[in-house]
Amino acid sequence: PPASWTDADVNVLLDLAIAHKASAGEGMNFKATFWNTASAALSNPARGGPKTARVCKEKWKRLRKMFKVIDCIKNTSGFAYSNELGANIGLENEAMWSDFVKKHKDVGPFRNRGWPHYEKMKQLMPSKGKGLN
Repeated sequence: PPASWTDADVNVLLDLAIAHKASAGEGMNFKATFWNTASAALSNPARGGPKTARVCKEKWKRLRKMFKVIDCIKNTSGFAYSNELGANIGLENEAMWSDFVKKHKDVGPFRNRGWPHYEKMKQLMPSKGKGLN
């Protein structure tokens, strides 16, 4: 079966990444030894298949992409992102959100729902401080 990631699993991966941040360099590109360490730390999955070094690295790529999506929302004027409510879209900013989603397809899930891993990812990823439009 494919690997299945619980929030607890993701937290293990992110805590390891934070602990080994210096070894990743500015681009946050971890070496093979880190991915082997991550795989070993996650070697007893609660469900799903094994989290190999390759699977851990792929998950990291997806986490980085999600962080950039959230960062885009946070840095676009007119949206007040929170980890609890996401972009917190209501009647007053519905039209603006609809236009934003057309340009940034990945933001949809965060309309009114936050992302639990943002704060840890923020420790690892530089914020761009601008929208993507």
